[in-house]
Amino acid sequence: MSPKSAGLAKKWGYGDVKVYSNGVPGWKKAGNYLVSTIDFVMTGNIVLVDLRSPQVVNAGHIPRAVNIPFKDLSGAKEKFPPSKVAPIVFYSDNIEDSKKAVNIARKWGYKNNTVFPFEGPKECVAKGYEISTGEVARDIHWVRKRDIGEISLKDMDTALKSDAIKVIDVRGMDEYESGHFPGAFNIPLDTLPQRLKEIPKDKFIVVHCKTGVRGEMAYLLLKEKGYAVKYLNAKCKCKPDGTYWIWE
Repeated sequence: MSPKSAGLAKKWGYGDVKVYSNGVPGWKKAGNYLVSTIDFVMTGNIVLVDLRSPQVVNAGHIPRAVNIPFKDLSGAKEKFPPSKVAPIVFYSDNIEDSKKAVNIARKWGYKNNTVFPFEGPKECVAKGYEISTGEVARDIHWVRKRDIGEISLKDMDTALKSDAIKVIDVRGMDEYESGHFPGAFNIPLDTLPQRLKEIPKDKFIVVHCKTGVRGEMAYLLLKEKGYAVKYLNAKCKCKPDGTYWIWE
C-alpha cells in the first residue's frame, strides 16, 4: 500500500503494515503481473480464459472458463467485454503463456488482468473444487456486478442533483480546489476520523476520490460508524467551472 494508506492503517490500529511506494500501478509498469487465488477464480465475477488447446481443455477445465488457445489470442480482441475494468484471469499449463496474455490484454486497454499461477485446474481439484469436462465455451459473456457499497455512474449523477444526498470528496484540499463535483464537500481521507461530526446522519452519503481507492477506504470507515453510505468506484475529472466526467 502507499505511505498515506499505511499511515491511515496504523491510525486505525493495524500494527504490521508494509509499504510498496509505487503501488499496483508501479508494479505493473515495471512489467510485473498480479495473480489470482483459487477461491477468487472459482467464485468471482470474472472473465476466465483457458489458453490451452481445445483437446486438453475438454478433458478437464475450470467451470465457467472460456477457451481461447494462446496461439489465437492476439486476434481475439473482439471477443472480450467492452468494459475495460472487466477482471480477466488467464490460465494455462505454461505460466509464461499466461504472462504474455496479460501483456496482450494490457495493450488492448484492460486494467484488471491477472494470472492463475497453477498448471491448469489441478490445484482446484486438490482444494476440493470440482472441474468440468466436455465441450467448453468459446464466447465470453460477462456482466459487471458492483460490489456491496458501490454506486453506479447513473446513480452518482442523480446524487449530485439531489438535496437528500451528501457527496463527500475525500481527495486532498489541493485536488479539491483544482475542480470538484458541484455541491461536493471536501474532507480529505486522512482527516476523516476526526471530522465525522461534520457529516450528517440524516442524509445518504456518497464518498469519492479520483479513482475509487480512497473512496472505498472512506466508505468502510463511515459504514462502520453507522452511516448510510456508498462510494464511487470509478475515475473522475472535475474542472473549476463544475464540468465533470466519470468513467470506469
